Amino acid sequence: MATPPTNATEVDAAELLPRLARPAPSTTTFIEVRYSALLSEPLVVSGTLEHRQDGALVRRVTDPYRETTILAGENVLVEREGSKPRRFSLDRAPELRGMLASFGALIKGDRALLDRYFAITASGSSDAWTIELGPRDAKLASRIATIRVDGGNDRARCFTMSEPDGDGSVMAVGVRDRIDLPQSLERGDLQAWCAGGIPR
Repeated sequence: MATPPTNATEVDAAELLPRLARPAPSTTTFIEVRYSALLSEPLVVSGTLEHRQDGALVRRVTDPYRETTILAGENVLVEREGSKPRRFSLDRAPELRGMLASFGALIKGDRALLDRYFAITASGSSDAWTIELGPRDAKLASRIATIRVDGGNDRARCFTMSEPDGDGSVMAVGVRDRIDLPQSLERGDLQAWCAGGIPR
């Protein structure tokens, strides 16, 4: 029997992560689709993600409401239009810590930060890869089951966060408008699009 050829471009996390790093300051657009048993249909929000020169991460939602979340170290500031600003520590929001830590570590190319919070596995090829992040900490695992990052070459395409109760979200980065996503926002369809399986 012939031995199947080995995929020479099989991805390796140690080699891939440095390629994903972006020098600060950098800003990218995003559209996030939130799935919850409490919602009759997915909630879609859009805005920008910013990595500042001082290391802070800023998430600005511009539609359908206006909200700015600033992560500086372990401190979070949330400013929402029409509401008083809220300040709190990431210890109070493990799911936010997990999502921001994963996004921040990827754009900084910080393998040590990812290793601190997650067990990392990578699969696929250099032009279509997936990184799976499994929480190490029990408190974080109680709020996040997995974070999956899909992308190609040196660009992440989607961050998918799954929660233990079945809720979750899919955040597509580098997209500006709803028409950039697939026509169906069913969870399976959007995840397939993130993995490059279906056109929009």
